[in-house]
Amino acid sequence: MLEQGKISATQASMILYPLIMSTAMVAGPSIMGKRALNDLWLSPIWASIMGIVAVLIAYQLHNRFPNQSIIQQSVEIIGNLPGKVVGFLYLFILLQINGFIVREYAEFISLFLKDTPISILSMILLMVCAYTVRGGIEVIARAAQVFFPLFVIPFFLMILLVVKDMEPQNIFPILENGLMPTLKGAIIPQGWFCEAFLLSFLLPFLNDSQKAKKAGLITVFACMLTMVVANLSTWFLMGEVTTTLIFPVMDTARYISIADFFENLESGVMAIWVIGVFVKVTIFLYVTSLGTAQWLKLASYQQAVLPIGWLTVLFSFWGIPDFTTVGEWNTQSIPFYLTSFFVVIPGMLLLISVLARKRSSTKGVDSG
Repeated sequence: MLEQGKISATQASMILYPLIMSTAMVAGPSIMGKRALNDLWLSPIWASIMGIVAVLIAYQLHNRFPNQSIIQQSVEIIGNLPGKVVGFLYLFILLQINGFIVREYAEFISLFLKDTPISILSMILLMVCAYTVRGGIEVIARAAQVFFPLFVIPFFLMILLVVKDMEPQNIFPILENGLMPTLKGAIIPQGWFCEAFLLSFLLPFLNDSQKAKKAGLITVFACMLTMVVANLSTWFLMGEVTTTLIFPVMDTARYISIADFFENLESGVMAIWVIGVFVKVTIFLYVTSLGTAQWLKLASYQQAVLPIGWLTVLFSFWGIPDFTTVGEWNTQSIPFYLTSFFVVIPGMLLLISVLARKRSSTKGVDSG
């Protein structure tokens, strides 16, 4: 068996929440505001529908093929050779997406550490994540559990500290241009919600898998609610200026000023970002390493962690020459990849398995 550890459904939720929110919390208001303007608070509601679909697909595939990941399920559903091809595409896309996340992190941190090469920032992050992944799923879950309050509490505390400066009238007029702008604003964040499908890699290791669907849906709802709060707060505070900012939550932190002492808390936003990205990169590295071991039928996924980590650093530079390209990927390629591989393709596999009445041929098979 490739993984001996067990985690709870609550711990899985604490992994999924920062996985989805790490990018959305910092850059989401600007991305959604560009299309939906003052109705940007509605976009996360529509986008969350894809998260719900992703969780349901993951759970149904798990019911039909328990203790298997999508890498193994594809072989069971469509045969060995086509299934291996699909599995390879998943591994490639997971590697590509994780490389982008690492590059996005390095570009953000370089705003604070201007003289540090982004290659060094990327490698340090991957070293820490690789060490965590080699510890197994229980170590990842406990790390996420420890960091969860440090990820959530500072953000909402920051929102409370700027309430006095907010202008709620900025939300009006509501739906002046109809629903279409809010639906356009949901196109990019729906990709973030699709990442909830990574729950499928955690399901075989849950000690209370019957609670998995409920935990996944609650996590999607919590992420949606957080995005709504973040969008409303930044719009109440800055209005249309929100659409011109790269990291509006960073500018929100600059509004905080208490007794001319407690102010300019950009470092707090950076801390939130680092925690969220650590969990996100760690879980992407874990599922890629685990999936590689399953695809190659290795005895242990730990031996794949360092090579996958090194490839992730290379992919963080491959085809991404500058910060402008990072923004283009974030609004064009990445949402397409996430929606295709975390909802569309798994949905097709589930449909094929239902129509062909296929279930796991080895009910007792483990995740190795």
